[in-house]
Amino acid sequence: MKWQVMVMVMVMKREVKEIYLLRFVACLGIVLMHSVTLALNMYDIEEGPLFVILTSIQLIFMFGTPLFIFISEFVIAYSYSDRLPKKFYVKRYKYMLMPFLFTGLLDAVLKSIESPSIEFAKKLILNYLEGDFHGYFIVIIFQFYFIHPFFVKFIASRYPASQVIMTAFIINFSYLAFFNFLDPFKYFPDLAYTSLQWDFFNKMPFPAWIAYFVVAYYCGKNYDKFLSWLQRFRYLLLAVLLITVSLLLTSQLSGIITEVHSKRIDVILYTFSVAFLLFFIASNRRKMPKFIIFISRYSFGIYLLHPLVISLLKIFLTDFIETLSVFSIIAISFIVSISCSICITYIMSKWKFGSFFIGQLNNNGDSHKKDAPFPIQKS
Repeated sequence: MKWQVMVMVMVMKREVKEIYLLRFVACLGIVLMHSVTLALNMYDIEEGPLFVILTSIQLIFMFGTPLFIFISEFVIAYSYSDRLPKKFYVKRYKYMLMPFLFTGLLDAVLKSIESPSIEFAKKLILNYLEGDFHGYFIVIIFQFYFIHPFFVKFIASRYPASQVIMTAFIINFSYLAFFNFLDPFKYFPDLAYTSLQWDFFNKMPFPAWIAYFVVAYYCGKNYDKFLSWLQRFRYLLLAVLLITVSLLLTSQLSGIITEVHSKRIDVILYTFSVAFLLFFIASNRRKMPKFIIFISRYSFGIYLLHPLVISLLKIFLTDFIETLSVFSIIAISFIVSISCSICITYIMSKWKFGSFFIGQLNNNGDSHKKDAPFPIQKS
């Protein structure tokens, strides 16, 4: 009887429409960021005003991957705050790990074709073991899938939320600061494959992302309180966003942190300011626009496929480098990579085994479709 009541409560729990907007912004932000990277590489832009403008655009949209990690744990905490359902891991292996392996294979093929100096077998091993391609975020999410039940049982149930959140921030900031401010070639000159190993430990272990996981857990578990908190501090949300993005750009332009990636200490607070503002905006809408929902449904496929499309697009666009401007390249890459990724995802979704290669389409409000990589509704 108790189990039946639990199931009824789970089914009745309402849809989190705010996740649509977060996925939409995170997904398009990542594609735009990679489109800018393509333009920087094609035109070999390494300095000057244009370089500053383009790298600033990249930094502004650097919240994409952390936001996806936040979304993932938020959904789990909202849907399964006490314990994970049966076959939870089996379904994630099927619809997330398998696409990770497939996309890693395609990336190795394309990179070895694009650059003869890259050996296919070596690149494939690096993709799988070092996360040396854009799909690395799946490995990070899987770490938190395994950490979640232990976190709930041994930490969240025993210690105050404020204490746990503060500890997570200290760990996250300290871990990233080590990599942000130390020169590996100066302090670890004898480390084999210094650059590769440094990048691996900077992004792959869970301490580099622990704050997103912990905050997302408490926001998801206490969804209604979280929305009330956002309403209470609604006048500060935009101000905090402006402050954090200013600090982000200032640290970059002043040379304090010069690496352009999401594993920066100043990206942490910036990502939360973006996430909270988007939550507030979405919570005050009766429903999300159909276009936002549409992109959100295809976000996982877009995330996995768009870099592969951009790699192929680069070969084609090279012949037009003299006639196209930098911003034309960015626009073409952005539109074409999204469109092609959606088309491929749609076609693959019609195939019986397609979800094993590009994942499942995200839930579109149907409570029976609960096995998508990032569902938004409890079922």
